[in-house]
Amino acid sequence: MSNLQNGYTMDKLEAPFFEIGPKNLLRLPEIIELAQAAQVAAKRNRVAVILTVPAPLIAQVRAAVPGVHVFAQTMDAEEPGTSVGRTIAESLKDAGASGVMLNHDSCPLDTESLERAIARAHANGLMTMVCAGNREQVLSLARLRPTVILFEPPELIGHSGGEARPWIQDIDARMSELAPEVLMMHAGGVGAPDDARQIMTDGASGTGATSGVLRAASPVAAVAEFVRATRAGFDDYQAAMVVSGSVPMAATSER
Repeated sequence: MSNLQNGYTMDKLEAPFFEIGPKNLLRLPEIIELAQAAQVAAKRNRVAVILTVPAPLIAQVRAAVPGVHVFAQTMDAEEPGTSVGRTIAESLKDAGASGVMLNHDSCPLDTESLERAIARAHANGLMTMVCAGNREQVLSLARLRPTVILFEPPELIGHSGGEARPWIQDIDARMSELAPEVLMMHAGGVGAPDDARQIMTDGASGTGATSGVLRAASPVAAVAEFVRATRAGFDDYQAAMVVSGSVPMAATSER
């Protein structure tokens, strides 16, 4: 099963957590409004919230909403130097980013670039959320020890939700053997709070949504519902572990 810890903190990432990815769909005022709602929900429910935003907006979002983890949507693996038009780890750190998402289906990296980017991010104190589209990719990432592995099958991205994910417990158990410090996140097609709750009930460390939040009649209200559902699913899983006699191992990461 996933390694989980109960609580809310800003100096490291721990389960349960919920990620919101506004992509390039929102302008800065809308992102800040969403982030402020997420910050309130995070504290109320003791759920860590990650907001993955375009790099030019990181500093402003972080300054306005210090109670969420602000991640960049990607980065380049280059070292400081004469490059132009590259977003390097040092720039993200200086802007106030907590971490960076890497290898999203919309912004894939080749194997060498991904390995370098993870290493460069960690060397600069950034957490890493690395996307994988299938089981083989998930397991291959274990040796790189990212902060989070996001298992998001491409066919589920943007879907309206309701799909069963029978693979969660099996793949999380395997990852616990290979890299117990890595937090496992499952998403793609998280169209409603019930989807988030079920994913967490199945033992995930975290989940997230874009369409489910942004397409809601009130995204601000939706954030609160999704975060609350994330907490409820986490508590469901913890209760089930107690009943079964198992003790969840703590898993947090400062990377």
